[in-house]
This record gives sequence, structure tokens and C-alpha cells, in this order.
Amino acid sequence: MKRILVPIDFSPYSEVAFQNAAKLAAKGDATITCVNVVSTALDWDSLSEKDKAKHTAILDTEAEAKDKLKAFVMNHKVSHNPVEAVVKIGVPAQAIIDVANSQAADLIVIGAYGLGFEEGKFVGSTMQKVLRLAECPVLAVKKPIDGRTIKKVTFASLFNEASKPAFVRMKPLIKMLGASVHFLYVNTPARFLDSLKAEGLMKQYAAGQEDLVIHKHVFNHSEVENGIIAFADSRNSGLIAIASNVRTSNSTYQIGVTETVLYKTDLPVLSVKFDV
Repeated sequence: MKRILVPIDFSPYSEVAFQNAAKLAAKGDATITCVNVVSTALDWDSLSEKDKAKHTAILDTEAEAKDKLKAFVMNHKVSHNPVEAVVKIGVPAQAIIDVANSQAADLIVIGAYGLGFEEGKFVGSTMQKVLRLAECPVLAVKKPIDGRTIKKVTFASLFNEASKPAFVRMKPLIKMLGASVHFLYVNTPARFLDSLKAEGLMKQYAAGQEDLVIHKHVFNHSEVENGIIAFADSRNSGLIAIASNVRTSNSTYQIGVTETVLYKTDLPVLSVKFDV
């Protein structure tokens, strides 16, 4: 893992995201990119310099953001890993994705909420859009990572072949953590599968992953999301991982499951999207 991107909006949750990214980067030689976005609906990159100069308020905010982000990096750096500061102008989620793509980021670590958080509010809209748009794994966080429990990763899936490439993209982080993986098939009344068949799917899914320590579990619960959380809690897992698709499908978990799990738990949630 070479590049970790962290969106910074100077909220408490983005501070937690940076601290967690620094802990992860310190396990290897990863560079951290902190990105702050000056929000505007303008297609800023397509404007000429002459047209940009007309938007003095945006330019002033950009200059202030650069100073503020530089100070943030200096005040929060806790490891020897390189940290870069990038300020972009545009729609926040898309700007974050553009930077991640241009830098070939291996991981995005993002706070579950941003500025304007209110108790009881669903997860942040920018975070939701990043989950939907990002090609690389996204680690959404609320609290500091527990260095001990994160060595147990709960990976919830229906273990179909379409999701396997997404799981493979999660592997660098799992291996960097030195974590064991607990494959989890949640049986619900609406989507019930014989345990032997579920175990067979997990066994087939694990083929070729002999470099990982994998345990296989079938867990019965009335709801998928609460079942994932209940299992992770019962195993003292420090991380929940989900391979999610954007489109509606009966054959895999949707992005909405990932968001709901994140809303209902304080555990970090690792997500990779894929299409089916």
C-alpha cells in the first residue's frame, strides 16, 4: 500500500480519519495525501484564468484553505510517513475522487460525518457519494482504530463470484494489518440458505486466498445489517468489511447495507464497490 488519501474538512471526524490513516501508514511506507475541497458548483477546472479571477471569494477561500491545511498537517503529523496537502475547488465528493484517481490511491480513509454533524443524523452525504464513486477501498471511521481488535476483520458477503475482485482489492490493507478474516454469511428469513451450501460458497470464495488466515461462519439473524454488527461484536472484531454494488440486485449486498451498518456501529467499515 503506497498511497492513502484523507479528505479533511477540519471537523472532528476528519481529524479522527487522519489519525487512523497515520496509524495505517506507519505500518508500511505509505504516503498520506490530505485533501480539502473549496465547495462550488462551478466547473472550476474548465474556467480560464481570466474567468477564475472574477471569483475573488473563491480564490480567497482557497488561499485560506491552503494555509489552514498546511497548519493542520504540521500540527497533526504523528509518524515519519510523508504527508502531502492538496486543496481543490469543486464539488467535494467528485474532487476527492478525482484526486484519488490521479494519485492512484490505494485507500481512502474518511470520517463518517463532516461539518454540520447533528446527533442522530444519518452518515454524511459526501461520504456516501465517495462510497458510490471510489474505485479503491474506502475506510469510513467514527472513532480511533483499536490496534488489537482490528486484527480481526469481519467480511460480510453473499460470496458470489462478482464480488471476489472487490475482496482482492481489500487484501493489501488486510495483510498490512496482519489480520485474520472472518467470512460471514448472514442467514435471514428473507434470504435463507442451507448452512452446508453457504459454507460451500465460502470455501470456493476462499480458493486462491491461502496467504490469508480465513475462518468461515454462518450466522442467523432477522436482518442483514444488525446481523453483521451482532456477529462482529460477538467476535470482538475491530473492522467490518463489505463488498458492495451500486445497482439493485438480489445477488449481492447493496451500498445501502454498507451505509446502514456504518450508521449503526462505531466500528470502522471498509467498503469496495463493484458492479454486477
